[in-house]
Amino acid sequence: MKIVILIGTLLAVTSFGAPAQILKCIGKDGKIEFATSCPAGSKQQDTGVGSKPAAAPAAVQGDGKDKGAPKSLVDRDVDFRKRQTDQKDAEAKAAQTATETADRKRACDSAQSNLMALKNRQRMSRTDPKTGERVFYDEADYQRELPVTERLAAENCK
Repeated sequence: MKIVILIGTLLAVTSFGAPAQILKCIGKDGKIEFATSCPAGSKQQDTGVGSKPAAAPAAVQGDGKDKGAPKSLVDRDVDFRKRQTDQKDAEAKAAQTATETADRKRACDSAQSNLMALKNRQRMSRTDPKTGERVFYDEADYQRELPVTERLAAENCK
């Protein structure tokens, strides 16, 4: 007797906790109904769908505008102009990066070419600042220019 009362109490408690659940009720004649509780004599199946109330309206932003509301024409125009400006800025930055990369490549190639010429002791010259005449490198010039050119090649060929 105590077991029957206990089972009845458990069923009563669990049935009060599930009114938010949608159930599939199959009657004796095979008729299917959906309800929060099935009538007596019908087979009950869980659908996994709840009957919770609809969600509250979208939250209001700090500027007092509703997030879910459609944007006005002015707001859409402002967004469009901002996207255009951002796109132009991105294109300008990409162009600047490409230019810097090309300049660095040219400087690297030049430094490596000069470095090879210095190491191979190819005939090189410079202009004398006092007389304006061309002066060919001697061994001291090669020794002086080699570390400078190695540093330039290391900096530009990263």
